[in-house]
Amino acid sequence: MLKDVCDCEFTNSFKLEADFVADPIWCNICGWNLDIDDFPLTDNLKDELYQWTKQYKKIPINEHNEIGQNLTGKVQEELGTEYRIILIPDK
Repeated sequence: MLKDVCDCEFTNSFKLEADFVADPIWCNICGWNLDIDDFPLTDNLKDELYQWTKQYKKIPINEHNEIGQNLTGKVQEELGTEYRIILIPDK
């Protein structure tokens, strides 16, 4: 169970969104940027997420969003069904 990852009393809803100099996971309730190391994700997935954020604005939007959608599924799989993960696509 994830606790104290943001200012919300408890949240199980997160969004995946790339941004410059920010970890890619955010609270879907308060919008707080969360430390990826607070999540029980494999090192391989964390690396994939970091690589995705490094590509932000450097690859075509549709390619970036496609990779993000794939990563969202992987994060959901590793965290399990008690958590909700959504992708905020780049526009």
